[in-house]
Amino acid sequence: MIDIRKRRSWALVLLGFVGLALHGAGASAQDSEYALVGTLITPSGVIENGTVVIVHGAIQAVGVDLPLPSGIAVIKTDGVIVAGLIDLHNHLVWNVFPRWKPSAAPRNRYDWQALDDYKKMLSGPEQRLIERGAGCDMERYAEIKALLGGATALVGSYSPTDSDPKRNECDRGLARNLDFASGLYSQEINSEPLEYDVFPFELPVSKAQSVRDGLSLGKLKAALFHVAEGKDASAAREFRMFKAAGLLRPGVSVIHGVGLGATDFQDMAANNVGLIWSPRSNFELYAKTTDVAAAKTANVLIAVAPDWSPSGSNNLLEELRYIHSNASVPKVFSDAELVRMVTTNPAKLAGASDRIGGLTAGMVADIAILPKRGASALAAVVDAEPGTIKLVIVGGKPILGDATFMEELLPGQRLDAMTVCRHEKSLNIAGDTGGRRWSQIVGYLTAELKRENLTLAELQDCN
Repeated sequence: MIDIRKRRSWALVLLGFVGLALHGAGASAQDSEYALVGTLITPSGVIENGTVVIVHGAIQAVGVDLPLPSGIAVIKTDGVIVAGLIDLHNHLVWNVFPRWKPSAAPRNRYDWQALDDYKKMLSGPEQRLIERGAGCDMERYAEIKALLGGATALVGSYSPTDSDPKRNECDRGLARNLDFASGLYSQEINSEPLEYDVFPFELPVSKAQSVRDGLSLGKLKAALFHVAEGKDASAAREFRMFKAAGLLRPGVSVIHGVGLGATDFQDMAANNVGLIWSPRSNFELYAKTTDVAAAKTANVLIAVAPDWSPSGSNNLLEELRYIHSNASVPKVFSDAELVRMVTTNPAKLAGASDRIGGLTAGMVADIAILPKRGASALAAVVDAEPGTIKLVIVGGKPILGDATFMEELLPGQRLDAMTVCRHEKSLNIAGDTGGRRWSQIVGYLTAELKRENLTLAELQDCN
């Protein structure tokens, strides 16, 4: 698998932000230089038998028959190499809970949030687990679920509070937390240029003004808001409220948009407002999803995201497979468009396309490697089998993958083991979890959920 020759120093500085690429990486990852060989999915197309050169946490070169420095490690993946996927719609700490189906058919999100069984199975236990100090391990478990689906950057992370503004220090490491700790622009916690809000119409007047000002002045690169989640008139009315609040402007994206129509999407496109689509959760809760055909016709920039796993998918690869295989989902996108909807498109909507979202020289080395599947490299992404991901790298640091890759990339390091859908994986996470091993995190969460008469959620849907 890995041809390692005598290694020599290769000094290189990439575009002045190599230091920022080293999100959560230890010294060995920072000093590493290696090349990945396989089928590459790049923004400009598929490259067979291509090479990606990684130096000090960033991508140094991409192409075919590249000249390689003497002594660099060459990893022959026999797989499909793609930029790390980007999840712009999640609620991570909730992803420890098992799947949930509302006891009544809701018309909008306010309906199901008022149900007793939602309070019993989700909101009550979530609050009590966090009160008992489980928030950080809930976040870590959810990030591993996301990484298993190829996502190296995400939003919806464990958040600070007014009384404890640093409680989410544990967001550092593992995946990039674009809302609180991405490592792309600063190493300071809670200073990201991205706003993510679930209830934008409950924002204090001063906060809403701050968001508008931040977007106008460029201090905020992106603002992502849940709008029109539901199929009734009240959900549709949210978009009119959204426009009245002055939030229909460049840098903003609408999450869900189930209640929107063609003229709404035309308004969004005219104002460079994006759409984040989560079809599985939409169908599970409302038996319908966003009119993405109308959104596409209007030329709205669209990203795909899984929402939370109680009603959505466990990760982005699962969500893509749901779109690809479920007969209810509108078939309006090609495989190439779907891949862009989890890489380049969300990078643009997050205002981070200069850092992440493509296999391109100068980007940070956030990478997912999948086994080949079918006749097309794109099929490896849009129809990936659960648990088969070969390797996930964040900022040049291997986080999880097949044991052979992980052990040879990280010789002598103590790795954690896990089994996902009968596939054995190794984890390199202790440096990002305060030293907590995977078995400790799983054991602790299992015990805490048992106190609530619940079981720990699956990592992936193996069926």
